[in-house]
Amino acid sequence: MRLGWQRLVLAALFAAASGCGSSSSTPTTPTTAATTTDTFTGSVAQSGADFHVFAVAANGPVAITLTSVSPLATMSLGVSVATSDGTSCLATITQNADARSGNVALQAAAATTGSYCVQVYDSGNIPSGTTVGYTLQVLHP
Repeated sequence: MRLGWQRLVLAALFAAASGCGSSSSTPTTPTTAATTTDTFTGSVAQSGADFHVFAVAANGPVAITLTSVSPLATMSLGVSVATSDGTSCLATITQNADARSGNVALQAAAATTGSYCVQVYDSGNIPSGTTVGYTLQVLHP
């Protein structure tokens, strides 16, 4: 009987000691930048190109999707992303010469804060005398 009482006291002391020095602070969660969606429209003629400047406000992923191409929705166009001085395209970062409507044309996992441009261009599929209209979306922080 005496051994049972000692175990009870020992268990109580252990329980009390395990609570010492513990912290009740709330864990912090990392903040993420809000996602911005820029929608651009334009047109491209045979051997032509069109570009749009956008600003990334925080480091994070960027995804560019051609949402429509007309008059032929299945036509592929070229899409590229480049650095920008705020008014024009500078050094190309990446490109896709076979971008199609409804699909993510380009995706970058880690863009840094700054100005970029997205360029839509004829990758050899636009017939002579034809102008192709497009709409694209750029999702970025």
